Amino acid sequence: MVKVLYIAGWGRSGTTILDNILNAYPSVFSAGELFYLWRRGLVQGRRCGCGVRLPDCPCWSAIRRQAFGTAEPDPREMMALQAEAARARHALRLYHRPHEPAVRRYREIMGQVYRAVGEVTGAELVVDSSKTPAGAAVLARLAGVEGYLVHMVRDPRAVAYSWMRAKPQVDRPRPAMMDRHGPWESTGQWLACNAVIAHLAPAYGPRQARLRYEDFLTDPRARVENLLRLAGVSTADGPFRGPREVALVPNHTVSGNPSRFTTGTVTLRLDDAWRGGQRPRDRVVASAVALPLLRRYGYPLQPRRPPAAGPRPR
Repeated sequence: MVKVLYIAGWGRSGTTILDNILNAYPSVFSAGELFYLWRRGLVQGRRCGCGVRLPDCPCWSAIRRQAFGTAEPDPREMMALQAEAARARHALRLYHRPHEPAVRRYREIMGQVYRAVGEVTGAELVVDSSKTPAGAAVLARLAGVEGYLVHMVRDPRAVAYSWMRAKPQVDRPRPAMMDRHGPWESTGQWLACNAVIAHLAPAYGPRQARLRYEDFLTDPRARVENLLRLAGVSTADGPFRGPREVALVPNHTVSGNPSRFTTGTVTLRLDDAWRGGQRPRDRVVASAVALPLLRRYGYPLQPRRPPAAGPRPR
């Protein structure tokens, strides 16, 4: 039985770097944001994490053959099925109404994909960093797959600040920029997404954990290896070269933040530029919208301000 660790949470919460680190363990294979296999990967022809257009990637070609043989579903039909039954707003329906025809069909296909990834790669653990609550709902009730959940959370003020920054999309055939969201929209999504994931998490029983971005970057090796031990996976021959230095390896991620293409030794640092760079009104908006869950995740209503700069030396 294949083991699958699902990384859930709202975007810009540190999910991609967690995914990259997990992938660097020899017993782990990261599929990236598997939800976008059909739209971004096969229809739009975006690049796999290995740099090749996903339709041409030998690894994903082998996985697709293993999953479907000669009866692979049409990618555009899969996009329509996802729009009908697997969008974020469908998460609770996916979990509570598993026998609806569209829901059952989507679950069957995802089960085929997960099992094929495990069989082709031989990994002890497959990671899906799709983030969306719908994916967490699917995995929670999937036959023949042992699902694990990590709920990734970050301070909503930091998330709002990140969503307002320009980021290039480097996996498209033509250069483009990632979508940007204002503090109202970003924090509203943060609130809804985390509330639904928290509702679904008990379905995983002891096979689930919550991880705050800020805690993760405080002691990254310990946090990552705690997740691997949760799934009963070996932590031997890991990628850490020091307390904060990690050697990232090429991957076959379907989609994700542009940082998924990063390889080589990197130094992990907490990104807290928002403390000094965020406009006060944006911080107030994000704090107000996130208030119902702010303290639940251990974030103060009034975040600490960065220390004032001292006098410049002559």
